[in-house]
Amino acid sequence: MKKLERKRNSKMKKWMGGLFTSALLLGMAACGTADETQGEASGDGGTEEEAQQISVAVVQDYPPFEYIVDGDLTGFDIDIIEAIAAEENLQVNWEIMRFDGIIPALQANQVDAAVSAITIRDDRAEVVDFSQPYFESGLSLVVPVDSDINSIEDLEGAQIVGKQGTSGLEKAREFAEQYNGDVTVLQEDATMYMEILSGNADALVNDYPSVAYKIATDGDDTQLRIVGERLTGEDYGIAVSKGADGLLEKMDNGLSTIMENGTYDEIYNQYFGE
Repeated sequence: MKKLERKRNSKMKKWMGGLFTSALLLGMAACGTADETQGEASGDGGTEEEAQQISVAVVQDYPPFEYIVDGDLTGFDIDIIEAIAAEENLQVNWEIMRFDGIIPALQANQVDAAVSAITIRDDRAEVVDFSQPYFESGLSLVVPVDSDINSIEDLEGAQIVGKQGTSGLEKAREFAEQYNGDVTVLQEDATMYMEILSGNADALVNDYPSVAYKIATDGDDTQLRIVGERLTGEDYGIAVSKGADGLLEKMDNGLSTIMENGTYDEIYNQYFGE
């Protein structure tokens, strides 16, 4: 609290003294509105609520969802969370980590939430909470442009790459078992692509939006192609620690708001618009 000034102007004292009795009577008559004006009487406005600090886990190497540009974290997921934060008065502190460490970090309440193209799955929903879906995705089979693999059936005996902790890895293992192949487990998209381009593996399974974005970005110089249609249909959700009381509701409310007011469409078109 601020200290009161010890010296007062004598005229001010008389004026304040005269007001005291009137104020007392008015205060008794208007006691029902005291709570409404308490914030103003505090001297600091009292009307602006301090933003809630939250920690959000994210990877840094999964364009267009999250990646680094000139040392700054950016991407579709980043913009979506920041837009929600603006609507729900949240202050986001980003925590960069590997994808396979995200769910354990949420379980241990080391972070409040996470966003990294995380597929909503029943097994994950047992240990973390998910927001409503915010992106429709799916998995794709990817090979070098000059590969002889033109269908899933051509994976007989193939070495297939999947990313640790992802649905893509589960699908790669499924194909390996079905077609007598083997699986290579890697941590980052860049090394996954290099694994098949160098000839160390034959194919990889990854999320369609990420693969399509890379191929489009590489343009005529691309060395990758997608085999057939999407392998699955999946929804991404914002994962929230079960210990983060009330945060799931804020994520859902904020997501609904930006979907209704056009902000979501603006962000989507920035990254995926043709």
